[in-house]
Amino acid sequence: MPADVTIRLLTDTDLPAYKALRDVGLQHDPEAFTSDFDTASRLPPATYATRLGQPPQDHFILGAFDASGAMLGAVVCQRHAQLKKRHEAELVGMIIAPTARSQGIGKALLKEFDTLVRKLPGLEQLVLSVTASNAHAVKLYENAGFVRYGLQPRAIKVDNAYHDKALMIKEL
Repeated sequence: MPADVTIRLLTDTDLPAYKALRDVGLQHDPEAFTSDFDTASRLPPATYATRLGQPPQDHFILGAFDASGAMLGAVVCQRHAQLKKRHEAELVGMIIAPTARSQGIGKALLKEFDTLVRKLPGLEQLVLSVTASNAHAVKLYENAGFVRYGLQPRAIKVDNAYHDKALMIKEL
């Protein structure tokens, strides 16, 4: 990861940059998201405020920023509210700007993500889904300790093409 990259929790002032990064991700990698660009791009940045938080809260967004303050990547944690699912949280929406890929930013985000989720009382495991054909992303998650436990065939349909989702878990 470049030395001038900072990883930190997002605040409400970061929401416009987060939305812009997410919109780029939706356009560049539509098969990676259940949301579609046309719908999501019309939403105001404040739509994502419910994802903000700070451990020990049950949800947060981590962002990676360059020296100029531009957001290069982000990852979201969402913990289940139901009592029987409180032991589990989901890694949602990992996004790395196309121009910032293969620089170690995803690895750095996942390392800090792991540190923060371990501050959530009673959390025992993390789950995620990733486009199964995205070998780079699957390998990134495997290197961070996630293991594949299943496959959801035809999970996403983009332009009449289906994309499977690999289901992954990490015990804490």
